[in-house]
Amino acid sequence: MVNYGTIYTLPFKSRKEVSYLIEIQKENYEGKSTELVGSGNSPFSVTIEDEDFLYTPTRFSSASIRIVGGDYLQNLYSTGYQQYKVLCKRGNDVIWTGFINPELYTQDYTSTKFELEIECSSAMSTLEYVNYKQKNAEQRTFISFWELFRMFIEQSRGYYSSIFIPHVYAKNEHDYNNDLNVFEEMTISEQNFFDEDNKAMTLKEILEEVCKFLNWTCVDWRGELYFIDIDHKSVYYKYDCNLNTYSKTTPIALNVSDIGFAGSEHFLDILPGYNKVTVKCSNYPIEEIKITEDFDKLKLLSNIGEVSTNLDNGNTRHTQREVLYPNILTMHQFTYKNGVLSPVTDLSIYKNKSNANELLGAIPLRYASYESGLKTPTTQSYNYECAIQVRQRCGTKYDPINDVTPNSVFNDSIVVIGAKKDALFLGKGGALSLNMSIKVLQKDKYDSPFGGGLVPSEDGITYSKDIIKVRIRIGDKYVSKDNYGRFTWSDAPSTMSINLDQSRVENADGKMGTGFVPLYKTYGVLGKYSDVDGVVIDIPTNLFGTLEMSIYAPTLTEREGQVPYGYLIKDLKLRYCHSLDMDDDKDSDRIYENVVNENFINELDEIEFKISSYNNDGACYSKVLLLDEYLKDNLYSSIEKTLIRPEELLIRRIINQYGATKIKLTQVLLNSDSITPISVLSDNYMKGKHFMIAGGEIDFANEQFTCKMIEA
Repeated sequence: MVNYGTIYTLPFKSRKEVSYLIEIQKENYEGKSTELVGSGNSPFSVTIEDEDFLYTPTRFSSASIRIVGGDYLQNLYSTGYQQYKVLCKRGNDVIWTGFINPELYTQDYTSTKFELEIECSSAMSTLEYVNYKQKNAEQRTFISFWELFRMFIEQSRGYYSSIFIPHVYAKNEHDYNNDLNVFEEMTISEQNFFDEDNKAMTLKEILEEVCKFLNWTCVDWRGELYFIDIDHKSVYYKYDCNLNTYSKTTPIALNVSDIGFAGSEHFLDILPGYNKVTVKCSNYPIEEIKITEDFDKLKLLSNIGEVSTNLDNGNTRHTQREVLYPNILTMHQFTYKNGVLSPVTDLSIYKNKSNANELLGAIPLRYASYESGLKTPTTQSYNYECAIQVRQRCGTKYDPINDVTPNSVFNDSIVVIGAKKDALFLGKGGALSLNMSIKVLQKDKYDSPFGGGLVPSEDGITYSKDIIKVRIRIGDKYVSKDNYGRFTWSDAPSTMSINLDQSRVENADGKMGTGFVPLYKTYGVLGKYSDVDGVVIDIPTNLFGTLEMSIYAPTLTEREGQVPYGYLIKDLKLRYCHSLDMDDDKDSDRIYENVVNENFINELDEIEFKISSYNNDGACYSKVLLLDEYLKDNLYSSIEKTLIRPEELLIRRIINQYGATKIKLTQVLLNSDSITPISVLSDNYMKGKHFMIAGGEIDFANEQFTCKMIEA
């Protein structure tokens, strides 16, 4: 909680002798306050953002403080938008809350006294400068709309005495009639608030997207915060500032003549109608789940240089190797000395060291090799391959006389490669597709471990079909494999061994050749999904949470003098695949539109949603969940008294409101507490018409409100 201390005060009275007090507070200030003198004409005024479109997502205010004196108050001009808080009080009631804008300014310095004008923004406006921070620093998850509402209010650092929320939506009619809060059950992935480069959206951007999705407008008004549904004339919940307790209220109908006029500058404007509305849902699809490295972007750890190994055929194998730092993947390295296996906590100590490639565990590698007798290439013409080196060693030597079988220094619970993707919702009917290619490595009588040859000896080794052990989970569900090779999901943590494709073993005697061998394909389901390859794991029910994959250390043992002491992994990929009956344009933006009278089209500017409902769009971060399902066209609206899709509802609202021209009035009214942004206003000279407030300016000293209202 940030503390503010009062550094300046500015008292003033209205022409009706109502006392007001402006407090300027500084973050973490504990000193005395200084009283300032306000300009006699209008020391403090508030301007509400003027926007002719009724469904604008926000309509915030700004304020001006006018001071008379000889002090330029330079210390108020900071670099932070929430350093100097401004409170306007009437008695004990805060009627405006915001912050001083950190701007440069120019003032006359030829006079000893002058008027200094300080510009301020409402507390909610400063959310434009506050980036979203995920709830849990360790991982991204799902966040409810209700948690977002709380976050907006808390992070604004404003002092709002009440929060008004319209009682419009529910899960169904029964829940609506029983006042159940649907926003606690509507969630969205936090990943939706970060782009592909991990740059966060601001809280104001997220607030705007939430309001667009709900067809609402957020307005700060006289020290209170309103979420307004322009078409809703029934119950609003009036919450406390923490959104814990509430009472109910309804909009009040007011006649401007009963309020009274404070000036004669009245205007009437005609606003155009619209007969075409387009809503574009900007989908944020869950692309290929990256559990592979972009080797072109990896930094060099050590260039091992060229190593030569004599072969049985009289040739010499030459190998050029570069060891790299991992980036996307979490890779674990180990050393083994005096019978002790120790994790490497700082990989940089192996920078430019020749033994970097001898580390146990996993590390990225770029290598090329050729045999002498061929044309010797230059370094620039090496045809490099990229792979992940996974290396083990044995703790004891093979001794056939004493029947000693060596054991790996790794146990079967050590993870060497890890990767995860947070805040995923993977819908039932899809599948995970896992694929990679493996090259088994061994030492023979010519090679020390990873000495000269990064390929198996020509004789190969006996084929081992269950060479890769993995664990895959989504949230609290784990994949397991039964004795028949079938995959299932359960709550019990489990691992499984992945088969290599025996049909790709090159040697007829069952020994693996010198190339990479892919995983065994799950042929039975390959025709059900798009873009699948390798191992395919059905998703029979909705799964959400963190997707995590772990690859365990190899525990291969010596056999007949040959030591398979690791392998190389290429093309490691994990994908979420859609069923083939999904729309071909599933990853494209979704467009909703409506046209009335195609002979003449007056089109409203396209409205973009970055939070949207699901409409056969594939797996997307930008889709709202209702409990454990995507929200589709199943949100109850009290306005239409049926289940709706928010995007389509907004189009119907706009067509109903803007099917004809609308009247906009500007009138100078007496400043009255009875006026709120949900008030329904009428004018004796506009029979049968009703208006909603759409901006204006409040001059507290002169007791007047220049009210801009639009027919609704």
